[in-house]
Amino acid sequence: MKTIYLSVSVLFSFCLSAQNTVGIDDGKSNHVEASKDLDEVEVFYRIKNNSLKDTTANLGYWKGLQLLDVPFSMTTISGDAMKNLQVTSLNEMSKHVPSMQIEARGGFELGRPQTRGFQGSVVETSRLDGLNIVSTTSYPMEQIQNLEIINGLAGSLYGPAAPSGSFNYSSKRVSTKSLTDVSMYYQQTGITGVHGDISRYFRSTNGYFGFRSNILYADGEGFAVNSNLNRWFVSSAFDAKIGNLKIETNFGRYNYKQEGYPGGFSYSSKVSLPKNLDPVKAGYGQEWAGADLRTITASARMIYTFNGNWSITAGILNQLVDRLMVNPSNSLIDENLFRQTVSLTATAGRFKVLSNMVSINGKVKTGTIDHNLIFGTNGFSWGVYGTSANSSVSSVIGDSINIYSPVIATQPATMPNKGSHYQSGDNSQQTINIGDNIRFSEHWLVLLSASYSMFNNKSYSQKGEVTNTYKDGAVNYSASLLYKPSRSMTVYATYSDVTQTGPSNTLDNVTTVLDPIRCTQYEIGYKASIANMVDFSMAAFRINRPFAFLDPEDKVFKLQGDQVNTGLELNGDLNVKSLHVMAGITFLDPKLKSTKSEETSNKQVVGVPKVQSNVFAEYRLPLESDISINGNFHYTGKKASNDTNTAWIDGYATFDLGARYTVSYNDKKIILNVQASNILNEKYWGSIFPSSINGDAGSYSAFMGNPREIKASVRVVF
Repeated sequence: MKTIYLSVSVLFSFCLSAQNTVGIDDGKSNHVEASKDLDEVEVFYRIKNNSLKDTTANLGYWKGLQLLDVPFSMTTISGDAMKNLQVTSLNEMSKHVPSMQIEARGGFELGRPQTRGFQGSVVETSRLDGLNIVSTTSYPMEQIQNLEIINGLAGSLYGPAAPSGSFNYSSKRVSTKSLTDVSMYYQQTGITGVHGDISRYFRSTNGYFGFRSNILYADGEGFAVNSNLNRWFVSSAFDAKIGNLKIETNFGRYNYKQEGYPGGFSYSSKVSLPKNLDPVKAGYGQEWAGADLRTITASARMIYTFNGNWSITAGILNQLVDRLMVNPSNSLIDENLFRQTVSLTATAGRFKVLSNMVSINGKVKTGTIDHNLIFGTNGFSWGVYGTSANSSVSSVIGDSINIYSPVIATQPATMPNKGSHYQSGDNSQQTINIGDNIRFSEHWLVLLSASYSMFNNKSYSQKGEVTNTYKDGAVNYSASLLYKPSRSMTVYATYSDVTQTGPSNTLDNVTTVLDPIRCTQYEIGYKASIANMVDFSMAAFRINRPFAFLDPEDKVFKLQGDQVNTGLELNGDLNVKSLHVMAGITFLDPKLKSTKSEETSNKQVVGVPKVQSNVFAEYRLPLESDISINGNFHYTGKKASNDTNTAWIDGYATFDLGARYTVSYNDKKIILNVQASNILNEKYWGSIFPSSINGDAGSYSAFMGNPREIKASVRVVF
């Protein structure tokens, strides 16, 4: 443990003492008109709040803010970074963000992303091009131009949200140069895949138009014995610019099907999780059971620029997510025995999301003070569809199975199918936003944002009868003060106050829904960029999220407890000639306070580590040939495995290695790439979480982390 702290400390000290200036990535790897030249292909990802370069960031509906002027902890991961590391899912990328975790509900591909130790939500915190989408389905990283992550409580920029961070995917857009990018890859266990990325651009007398298409197909045996993974994706994007008007449209369909992968483990507070389970073994899942996810997304945006200072953006997105879940469920009896069942989850078999946004951006000047104003609205309607009861099937595989000797079972005679769906819920939110980014001088800035949100939720029975309604409204706001001692340095303080839908409870067939709850965040930070070569950021924060439970004495459901997470994030980025190093570490004290039981009060939140860190390094060898090698070290500290903190799981460390060789041939770039993850084949629990976030010492779930995997690919860009 001390070694990890020391390595990060030494790295930061070395970064801050460096003096030489070299040319490095100009930050355009995520630009909407990236040309995919070789230099961009070589780019890794950048922590955007560290860069002094002439690059900008979108913060909520503010466009083009200078990165050092963003008073939030923010990370951007480029699509080229994911391509270089052969990343295909958000879970594979998450380890490079030291404040991020995936809560693997139903598996990592269906998990909820989160930062700073707070549970994420299904729709509120995930977006595609600024429009809300379902987070609990799979997305191919091959479709993404970049991913922007705002740590912590970011809802004041959009509307109601959990304090788990904001995750905004940007779709690949039409390139200003004709692009054909084809890659083929092979995964150690037997998965082969091919991906094509084609873009064409045509100029007109008063603008341009073009298209970009991505096609992906992959199939083969997964890392577990008798497992299989099949995924295919097709997307098309059309862009047109006529004078001051720009139109962007997108359509994509992604089918993701995995069978035979290990299922989750459920357990009580009296059971400790076993150690050194091998996820490769057959029997923790069954080859005929798994998840079949189908996601169809269509969207359109319009951007009209009135002049150099004012513009309007409007967008709409429609998404359909079908999730057929034939889940292997492993219930721990004790550390040595478990019971396995396979069942179709009868809840949330289908999601439908219709989201919208309109924003007006403008810059005005009052005397010597500059204002960057935003006015807008955004929201979504989220339909939840359950699977009809007659489509539900449950099968018991075994009652007392040795945990280290799982059994392979034959497929039951009766298996669930898609069945029919009924609408079980309709949840909608609409928010009106205003904000002002005020620059008083070159040293002092203030960023203010406020919104009013309207909630309208309904629940239905299988017969279509309304069983519960909820309608309310609330205000969200944040305020930031920034001081810049120099152009390359920023100190900031931010306060945020954001709402979430009020919690509900049903007792004796009577449902009680409380007013929207309020989450608060205090954050102070420091950012610096030195000699165009070293970037550094630090953020200290305290986040409070209240929760409700039924008072055991007066039997009244009310807000009584709080989850309070206090932490410190450190991130550094170093570019020296052919060496690029990125390091980050998060220290977190996640506590539940005033819970229902004294045994769980002031205890650490289940599944959230106190320490998480990552160090990535890439070095271009001093040879005539273009050869780069990279390595990654990830560490996650120990986690509480129950609410009473009487049982814990050990921390773990994983190591990755990779090499990339690039050669030019007849105006083509050919890239040979080999990446190996978890090379020491560390066995660990990748995700654990409680059934309730209120510390009620109930049941818990755990999912094993992935074993060693090796991927090799050939990529041709022309």
